[in-house]
Parts: sequence; structure tokens; C-alpha cells
Amino acid sequence: MTNRMTTDTDSPEKKIAAASPLFPQQDIDEIQRAISNILLSGRLILGEHTLAFEQEFQSYLGVEYAVAVSTCTAAIQIALRFYQVKQREVILPTNNFIGVVSAVLAEGATPILTDMNTETFCADTDDVLARITPKTAGIILVHIAGLVHPDIDHIRRVCEDKGIFLLEDASHAHGAEIDGRKAGSLADVGCFSFYPTKLMTTGSGGMLTTRNKQLADYARSVRHHGVGNSLDDVVNLGNDWCMSEIHAVLGRFQLKRLEQNLEHRNRLISRYKNGLKEVSWLSIPRYPKNFRHAYYKLPILLREGLDRDRFRRMIFEDYHIENGAIYDPPCHLQPVLRDLLGYSEGMYPKAESALKRQFCPPIHSALTEQQIDRVIAAIIEAGRRCGFD
Repeated sequence: MTNRMTTDTDSPEKKIAAASPLFPQQDIDEIQRAISNILLSGRLILGEHTLAFEQEFQSYLGVEYAVAVSTCTAAIQIALRFYQVKQREVILPTNNFIGVVSAVLAEGATPILTDMNTETFCADTDDVLARITPKTAGIILVHIAGLVHPDIDHIRRVCEDKGIFLLEDASHAHGAEIDGRKAGSLADVGCFSFYPTKLMTTGSGGMLTTRNKQLADYARSVRHHGVGNSLDDVVNLGNDWCMSEIHAVLGRFQLKRLEQNLEHRNRLISRYKNGLKEVSWLSIPRYPKNFRHAYYKLPILLREGLDRDRFRRMIFEDYHIENGAIYDPPCHLQPVLRDLLGYSEGMYPKAESALKRQFCPPIHSALTEQQIDRVIAAIIEAGRRCGFD
């Protein structure tokens, strides 16, 4: 893989970043020319690049419609508004980004959180289905860390039978697949994030994908203040949720590199798995062959009772390796939701237990195999220093 980020000489003193976008110099040169042309044209939103990005993205996923917006949260909120969730309930996992809960609350609905499956990190299917009531408007499934929710087809059929919507939060899952079908094409609506740490980025931005023409038309209206034929013809209550032409240019180049990015990440993950397979005090999830994992993150679980926080600090401070965690603490333990909705410890025990002992080593397109070997060595040595053996 050619990337300007991988040309620096690696050394134990050089920090390894937890995430880094893929922008080879060739792309940077072409992006700069495209941005110059945008600025000269004076068309900064809803121009040819936004349209092209939408068409290229929907073609990649195999869906009929894609609508570019300012953020994934905006995409989710637009979908919730379309499905008229006000004064109803929306089911979603507690191991999740709080922005999704915020979108539910902003649209006047009640968030109904679910526990997680500790093997997949996705929402626990039985818990999801058990929380459906006559008040349920729909379900949001998050493809955590880049894994398509394994039971999405079953959950979709239940939603169809009950007349409620199913929304994929595919913020982690650009290019992820189950049985050859891509995330974002598996439910009523898919929502993607192009935040800087994601598998592909526009700096900030999002995309709504669907096969529903009414939803797509509504999204195009609502993202631009609810316009009909023009700003003099406002037909919906909307907001300023447009993606700029400059952001769309970045997205087009990132989409071209996505398959390359995914292949590289999966090679690095194989190296992690091989290098850590004999380490008894941690476990790395394994998935059936009918999945293509996007590996936005690699969640690793430490054995119960180990000091995860000390271990993570040591990896960063002593070995200069950034590392992270996925949604720890979970949504129900965030101070604002404790105060607002009365959540407390013990309500979602599987998420609380697992998230306290997981960590995520670096995984991104700029990493080399030599850097992965350095991370593996640091994990093993830090574990031994912490007394994990």
C-alpha cells in the first residue's frame, strides 16, 4: 500500500497513532486541484461532487438511493423524523455513541437501551426482541467495530412482521459484508459517518442510504431547511444538514481507496491474531467466514480481574502506542443520561462487565506490519509487567 504516512522510519520512540486517514500524495494533489475548481466555480454546496459522491456510494453498496448530509447523527435524525417517532420508543444498544441517543431524544422519542453480546460486541438479539412493545417505532442496530450484526436478517423479518423500521448505524462498517451483501443495504435505512477516525473520511459528514424513494426525497428536502422546489417553497421542517462540495470531493477519493484500505486492515488483523494467539490472558473475537469485517476497531478482551486501565496506560506511556476502547462507559452510565433518564449501574450487566476489560490496539491504513509487530511485542511485555501471565 502506498501512503505518505508509512515512509517514516519506525522506532521504539516514535508514537504509533490509534487512527490515521488514508490520503496518499497522489490523491492530495488531485483533491487540491478539485477544491481549487470548486472555489472558482462558486458552487460550494449541492453541486456536481455531492451528486457524484452519492451516485458512487449507492452503486458501491447496491442500493437505489444515497443522500449526503453533514453528519451521521443528522442522517439518523432525518430517518427518525421520517418515521415519526415522536412520543414512541426506539430500541438501540447501550454500547453505542451517545450521539445516537441524542438524535432519538431530539426527535421526541424515548430511547430503550439493550445489553450487548460479549462475543460480537453487537446488541444482544434476545434482549432487543424482548424490548419490543406496542409503543416501539423501530430498532437501531449498530455494526460495532466493523462487524455486521450477525442476526440482522432475523431482526429485519421481525420488524417487517410488526410494522416497525430497522435502521443500520454503519458508522464503523464501510464495506463490511454478510453473505456478500454490504452494510447499509440490509435494512430500511443505513446511516454512515465520515468522521476523521472512520474507515473513510470527509473531515465531517454522513450518508443516508435506502431503497425507499419517499425517504430519500424527504432526506434531500430536510437536509436543506425542508425545501421543495426552492428555498421559497419550504414543504418540511428541516435544518442546515448539507454536505459541502469540498467534503464530497474528499469522500469520492476516500471511496476509491476503501477496498484497498479494507484489504490492508484485514492483513494487519491476521498478523495481530497470529502474534497474540498464544497469549492466555486475552481473547480476540473470531467470526464466521460469511462475514467480511471492516475492522474499524479490533476489540480485545482481557481476562476478568485484570487491571485494564493500568495496562492501557503502560502501553501508551512506556511504549508510545496509542490505544482505545469502544464505548466505555456505555451510554447508560454517561452522566447526562443518568441525570436525564435515571439510568444506573447494574442495568446492563454484560455491557458493563465486558466494556471494562476491553481495549483496542491501533488499526488503520497507515500502519505497517513492522509496527504491528512492535505493538504485539508491547502488549506481551506490558502484560508480563502487569503480572497477567
